[in-house]
Amino acid sequence: MDAHLFRRFCSALIPGLSGARMEKIHAPAPGLIVFTLYGGRSGDGKRFLTLRSGRSSPLLFVSDHRVPVNAQPPAFVMRLRKHLSGERVVRAVCHWTARRLWLGFSGLSQPWLCLDLREGPSLGFEAPPPPEEPLWPSALPTDPDGWRGWDVLTPALRRTLPHLDPLDAAALLADLEAGDGDVFLYENDDGRCEVSAWPLPPAQLEGLKGRWRETACADPLTALSRAGEQVYGALSEQARLAAARPFSAEAARLERLLKKLDAEEQRLSALRDRQKDALLLQSQLYRFDAWEKHTHVTLDSPEGPVVLPLDGSRTVRENMLELFRQAGRGRRGLEHLALRREAVREEKARAEAAALRSLAAVNGTSLPANAPQLPRQSVKAADPGLPRQVQAFRSSDGFLILRGRDSKGNGLVLKLAAPHDYWLHTADGPGAHVIIRRDHSAQDVPERTLLEAGALAALKSWQKYQERAEIQYALARFIHPMKNAAPGTVRIDRSEGAFRVTLDPDLEQRLESH
Repeated sequence: MDAHLFRRFCSALIPGLSGARMEKIHAPAPGLIVFTLYGGRSGDGKRFLTLRSGRSSPLLFVSDHRVPVNAQPPAFVMRLRKHLSGERVVRAVCHWTARRLWLGFSGLSQPWLCLDLREGPSLGFEAPPPPEEPLWPSALPTDPDGWRGWDVLTPALRRTLPHLDPLDAAALLADLEAGDGDVFLYENDDGRCEVSAWPLPPAQLEGLKGRWRETACADPLTALSRAGEQVYGALSEQARLAAARPFSAEAARLERLLKKLDAEEQRLSALRDRQKDALLLQSQLYRFDAWEKHTHVTLDSPEGPVVLPLDGSRTVRENMLELFRQAGRGRRGLEHLALRREAVREEKARAEAAALRSLAAVNGTSLPANAPQLPRQSVKAADPGLPRQVQAFRSSDGFLILRGRDSKGNGLVLKLAAPHDYWLHTADGPGAHVIIRRDHSAQDVPERTLLEAGALAALKSWQKYQERAEIQYALARFIHPMKNAAPGTVRIDRSEGAFRVTLDPDLEQRLESH
């Protein structure tokens, strides 16, 4: 985001920020932070001020919809929330040449939020210095290094000026110094979007890949919001890939295992084929005394003489028995391998189907009609290491759900839970403890999985005969068993809230078979 574009953006943004209340602060990805503002002089309701900071392609924009957020905010976000949540914007200062926007908030400490496009957000308690009007060159520098003395000659501007004749270049500098006018939105067929504070010359556009369409925008907020959709789209794609990554990795591991099973099949087939050599040697065993030992023997066969290597430390009869034993091992191994290969193929198909469902759930789309279905799977196959007091289910989105069968199982479920897993239980009464397994703290759980897990908790509770049930849930890290209390009694240090579910008696069987 060029400094001149940042200047236009701040000029349009600041008048509408006065009186806006800071509601929420989230960091959905590294280098990306979203501020939820409500109200203000513009009266537009909720707005989401998003900053993508860094040396490469920084951006500040306003959107009317939010993005998925992380479950565990970093420390600097918690500090911003502590000082800014619920406070109102009462002042703003723009240092546009440095690409910094300072927002002053109400409150006893009167905090200031600095939005720095390069370094990211920071919090201070002293008012920033008033902005100084930068100096503008009266003529374009002829020295290649002459731009170093002028902050207004930004890198983006220096890339454009060589494509303009001197009169057009001087006119552009005059327009930029005035600080008003349209901004220009450029879009191509690949979905890329760029915003400039001035029209880019055709010669410069030719150096960019693709065919670009130019649109003049009187409102820089609208143009930058359009560019910000790329940020949200990339974030959504990352979320989709992150949700599917564990299942894709599992499918790749199982594919490697299938290749190993193919190699093992060749070895076992070679052992099974020793049966032919054993039978041939058995048919001509009369030729050798019981004590004879050879490293190889020549046997007659319908195809001609056959040289059969033997173990010289054993007698010919012992070699024959060893050949029969190896052939039996090969046959039994091939029978076991066929069952193992079928099980691995089912697990691989299950992982691939779960990956597709995870992608669809995060993207908010439906599965294609030809999408692979989850193969039938027993509860034991879902996680063979589970105690018998714990039931395992697989949600429609591929998440593993654990439920205690009894009070002992409830305690085991809590022990099996990771701190970032979700814990669910029916409200205001006894019932089973349910855990939704997550791979990491930033993994979002689709609403469908949350409702299915809540229904599983209700189906094994005091509300199991009701039509609807209320479910409470929290992160497992905030659930602690109580000492000297009845089994299954826990203390909830922090709840994520509650929701209602509709009970479906067939849900258990449907999810157990996945």
